[in-house]
Amino acid sequence: MKKVYLIAVLFALIAGFATYMFAKQIDEKTTYKDADMVSVVVAVQDIPKNTKITQEMLDDEENPYFATKSVVEADATPNYAKEASELVDNITIDPIYAGEQINKSRFESADGEDVALSFKLAPGKVAYSFNAGSVTGVDGYISEGDTVNVIVYDSENGKTTTKVAYKNLKIIRVSTNTVSTSSSASGTKITEYSTLTVEVTEKQALKLYEIENDYTYKLVLNPRK
Repeated sequence: MKKVYLIAVLFALIAGFATYMFAKQIDEKTTYKDADMVSVVVAVQDIPKNTKITQEMLDDEENPYFATKSVVEADATPNYAKEASELVDNITIDPIYAGEQINKSRFESADGEDVALSFKLAPGKVAYSFNAGSVTGVDGYISEGDTVNVIVYDSENGKTTTKVAYKNLKIIRVSTNTVSTSSSASGTKITEYSTLTVEVTEKQALKLYEIENDYTYKLVLNPRK
């Protein structure tokens, strides 16, 4: 009798578990069926930071970078990309890992603040950084987007010459160290920086290197247009 009772209990437990699993599957199917679905772009492979997304990358069927899949809307990442074409000509500002949904906030145009400087250079131009202490750098008033002239002083064989070596060099980066307040009545804030980076041709970069090492020079800040 006791054996029969145990068998009955065992069958009851099995039946209960089977009923629970069946009900759970029905509930999940109903949930997904009734849920709003959206199409999102996911990364197929790892994409390093500072990678520009090109149309060629999207057309590469043998080595795809992106794919689309349907997910429950509630599971979609914020600001998700619906089509990979939305990413063309944008640049990754963070590493993107295979399998993750694409958040468009992790991409910027070439003008974005977090994009590598090399993407911002005009064709045929390079970036050159030179010393810009207070003696040579307009006492800390130079900002990104300004233009400067380079005045060179030379004394050779008792003869002194001063000339403008370059005009309107565009400042594209300022290496900021600290910000101090002047002792004047206005209390003007002065930026103390170590280097300035300008956009120049390769030939100009070579000449600036020569000026920096062999001559005394001074920067002149131009008015903004």
